[in-house]
Amino acid sequence: MATSSLPGLQAFVAQIGLEPLQTFAKADTLNNPLDIYHSYLAESLQALVECDPDVIYNSIQLSKTIEDGDLDIVLPKLKLDGIKPKELAFELVKTFPPHPLFAAPFPDSVHIRALFSTKNAPRLLLPYVSDRKATYGKFPALGLQDQPESGNKKVIVEFARPNIARPFTIDHLRSSILGAYVSNIHEAMGYSVVRINYLGDWGKNLGLLGMGWQKYSSEENLNEQTDLFRYIHELYAKMEDEIQPEHEARKKALQDGQDISALETQGLVAKRDATFKQMEDSEPVAMALWEKIRAISIEYYTETFSKLSIKYDEYSGESRVSLDPEAIAHVESILKEKDLWEEKDGAWVIDFDKHGTRLGTAAIRDRHGSTTYLLRDIATVFDRLKTHDFDKMVYVVCEQDVHFRQVFKAVELMGRGDVASKLQHITFNKSNSPVLHPGGVQLLGDILDQCENHMREAMNLDPDEYQIENRDTVAPTLGINSLILHQLSLKKGDSNNLDFNLLASPTGDMGSGTNLQLCYAKLCTEIAGVGSYPSAEEIPDLDYSSLSQPPYSDLLRLIARYPVATQSSFEKLDPGIILSYIFRVIDELSECLAIDESEKGEGKGESSSAALKHLARVVLYENVRQVLENGLKLLGVTPISQ
Repeated sequence: MATSSLPGLQAFVAQIGLEPLQTFAKADTLNNPLDIYHSYLAESLQALVECDPDVIYNSIQLSKTIEDGDLDIVLPKLKLDGIKPKELAFELVKTFPPHPLFAAPFPDSVHIRALFSTKNAPRLLLPYVSDRKATYGKFPALGLQDQPESGNKKVIVEFARPNIARPFTIDHLRSSILGAYVSNIHEAMGYSVVRINYLGDWGKNLGLLGMGWQKYSSEENLNEQTDLFRYIHELYAKMEDEIQPEHEARKKALQDGQDISALETQGLVAKRDATFKQMEDSEPVAMALWEKIRAISIEYYTETFSKLSIKYDEYSGESRVSLDPEAIAHVESILKEKDLWEEKDGAWVIDFDKHGTRLGTAAIRDRHGSTTYLLRDIATVFDRLKTHDFDKMVYVVCEQDVHFRQVFKAVELMGRGDVASKLQHITFNKSNSPVLHPGGVQLLGDILDQCENHMREAMNLDPDEYQIENRDTVAPTLGINSLILHQLSLKKGDSNNLDFNLLASPTGDMGSGTNLQLCYAKLCTEIAGVGSYPSAEEIPDLDYSSLSQPPYSDLLRLIARYPVATQSSFEKLDPGIILSYIFRVIDELSECLAIDESEKGEGKGESSSAALKHLARVVLYENVRQVLENGLKLLGVTPISQ
């Protein structure tokens, strides 16, 4: 990795005929090749205007698209008194010194636009990317503590949040995929990441499930079950059907203005509450049942999430703090001490409106004395702070915006604004899609199986469209990858309506992820067809004249922008930035491969110009492949190379 250290990078630029690289405060030349161009352009400009070097550097910005150029000098940012930027632009381009990395700059209103020299760009960019391989696009210094010797910052990412009794919805799926990306991008930026699946493993629904288990689950019945996790969910659905009439009666009584307290002390509702109270009181039989159900759930999710390449560091849940009297008591004592809670209709609540924020009133304990979702989430914040001493915690959860704002505000009101500032909620709209699994409850495995089955069917129906070897083996990965790419392509407010047939197709918006993977596989085949790949020492000195024109030169300029895409994606925690970038690269790559296909009749042989041209393009393609692989892995996708 000759260019991975500053001395090595300086030696490299000298090797390719450039002057020593000037240092600027904001330049990260070891992680972003554009900052090398940026630094040389700033140095050239510094010779023409009297201005602070850092001000000059900051006046240069990346063009929005490669169609607009590569770098822009924004002249008003120089803040030169008494000089009109438009006039200055014309004067400066006349005197701008020639530089081997740039074509002649040109004025554009108050900007000067600079284009990379397509002659020398391959000699700089291809060795740079090739040296870094899997680390290209990563910025490990971003995750360092303010005092670097203290190590890396720690981030907790909580995602998925399935309830162990209820169906796994499309919203849980989107949370899982988005949360995996958030974890990956933090790791790429140097953070120590703790991935947590916070199970819905506590509450009255567990009481209902426990009641059903006691009613229907004889030892003989359990021995007949081949899938205990599915059995749990089918049993819960059965109990929901049984208790539904009582819920309807309660709803009608409320609408009629009747007192419902009597309804809550009889029937299945009372038995459900009593069963859950046994769990809260740590009654041995109830706890043994709860532990069994939870263990079955974790075993299932550990295995099934691995198909999405997701491995959690911790399976936590609402039960953790609920079964820790000190965790709950700590929160309640502070709420009481600071006079933040009050009694209302037999429940203990926080009236957030009284504390300067319009978040309404939320219960901490209900009328029966049971802890609520809000109290458990507040207690969990402090439990994790004690256990992990995190620098940041990100919740990736569908909607529930008000709930998390209440959690964060409660932490702040408790006198821990420093902790509240470390908390972040990433949300998205609830899906309108119906349950996708026909004929029963829906589990995560059911969704993934449908992806695999539809992909395999599509591949078998049209093998010419899917030119991939070992289709049966590849179908599961290809299907799941397409699902991941589709979910990450959605904006926060987009509807999430899955159609597995469209997802498996390489055409249309929903099938764009499938097309992307097929193009990547084709690229790998093209590279594999080369007999011997040049060494790292040979790469800077190859004949790259065949890359000097579009679309090859544009493809090269695009891969130089990859670190900018990853950094922007991290700052906004938006996977769509990387995905849009990858699709743009694929579009440019497809044009290049189409030209290559049309030129296949040219002469061959190691000494022929065609062979040299092909070798230069293969070096470009290998670097493009590396960039695509890096981006796909950040998104949680497993690239398919055959």
